[in-house]
Amino acid sequence: MKKSCKFIKNSLIFMLTFIMAFSSMTFAVCNTAFAAENDSSYITYNKELYDSNKELCDRLAEGMKNFSEQIYIGDFHITGKETMRYIIKTVLRKNPELFYIDPTQYMLGSDGTYIAVICPIYLYDRQTAQEKIDAFNAQCDTYLEKIDSSMTEFEKAVVLHDLLVLNCKYLDENGTGHVSAYEAIVNKNANCQGYAEAYSYLLSRAGVHSEIVESSAMYHLWNKVRINSVYYNVDLTWDDPMPDKNGHVSHKYFLLSDRAISSGGDEISAHYGFDYAYYKSSNTKFDNCLFREFDTQFCFVDNDCYVIDNKYQSQYERCLLKYNTKSDTAEIVKQFDFRWKAGSSSYWKGGYMSLDESNGLLYFNSADCIYSYDVNTNTMEEFAPIDTSMGNCYGLRVADNVVYAAVSSNPNVENTMQYSGECIQKTLVTMPNYIKGDVNGDGIINIVDVTEIQKQAAGKGNLTAEQLVIADYNNDGLVNILDATEIQKTMVGF
Repeated sequence: MKKSCKFIKNSLIFMLTFIMAFSSMTFAVCNTAFAAENDSSYITYNKELYDSNKELCDRLAEGMKNFSEQIYIGDFHITGKETMRYIIKTVLRKNPELFYIDPTQYMLGSDGTYIAVICPIYLYDRQTAQEKIDAFNAQCDTYLEKIDSSMTEFEKAVVLHDLLVLNCKYLDENGTGHVSAYEAIVNKNANCQGYAEAYSYLLSRAGVHSEIVESSAMYHLWNKVRINSVYYNVDLTWDDPMPDKNGHVSHKYFLLSDRAISSGGDEISAHYGFDYAYYKSSNTKFDNCLFREFDTQFCFVDNDCYVIDNKYQSQYERCLLKYNTKSDTAEIVKQFDFRWKAGSSSYWKGGYMSLDESNGLLYFNSADCIYSYDVNTNTMEEFAPIDTSMGNCYGLRVADNVVYAAVSSNPNVENTMQYSGECIQKTLVTMPNYIKGDVNGDGIINIVDVTEIQKQAAGKGNLTAEQLVIADYNNDGLVNILDATEIQKTMVGF
């Protein structure tokens, strides 16, 4: 289903609603529609206009952040209300944290020749606004906790893309409301403008440059994201499934070239009318990458990336994969034979597994069960059965250390979340110094270690997670008699 925003149609309305005298100046309330960013060095919108009016834009942004009732701009000699409208629109879109500014009107004061003063209209009193700012920043911080300084720009971009899509639900009430980063991040309901501004703001906090792209022809907004000094198109709105499917996120519109996103095809709907897109995206590097098949989030554990491929008849259908984000290659970690019934005698095509992570453990689902998976020990455990009286499980989410199953009558309708249980509290294994095979940690490999492995293989051992990794002498992911045999060969010189 295509999604669009009517905000641009509203933004073309620029009416003088009333004029009032104030000292020697004439003030007017102007209706318009615009929005906002954080760090001006990272987010751009109408870059040419911003660069040519940087001092003015920065003064306006600073005044709004300080809740100034009047901001003097007479020294910039702006005469046209239309020019002022675009400048204010650029200022607010570059500063999405200014969501407490009225996005439909402001007041201008004229000295008879130039626009001398702008009076922003604040949606809340200062205390209420500060409470909302605090809530906004706190929620942003929870997103950014998933970002590691060792991550590449690609990895930062995909993590924030997935988090926003998974947590935000598309909602466009005829273009009114749901247009700000606050709506997307705190209230978790937004139209394309909210998605785009929230994404650019989070990217800026993570140190990744981006631009907000506007198409008046489509009534739509999306982003261009800079990866290794090259810009690519990213459309979160159209990567969010409709109806909303908890636990699933598309990557079809992630890092596309201008040619790919404008030509459409291969399940991509054509984008057109890039009215405001300063940076061109001519690089086709990511247009045909493997990650486009993945409809689960990218989960990072111990610097490795894990995904699930659900696509019907794909190379890795219903496989848990370790995905190399640098080479766009995948290694099968585990393959599943899960099926989702469609009636009494048939099945839905493909898979409907979700993937999430908590405390170093992965969680995924079948139609009637949630499983945990420890990537360090390669062990899969049943976490919780699903109450299927209301339908099958078509996904899952982890929130606040709780696992929820996404249950519905079929995969094509919006699902509801069912409590499955508290996440497993697992101590992550860190082993900076160890000798492979030295199970008891005495610094040498001998018959004592062989005995410990044999006991474990016979089901009588009690090795810790760290010892299990050390005991896997042949690195096949299992601890069994083969490891004991290999150690014995090493002891006698084979």
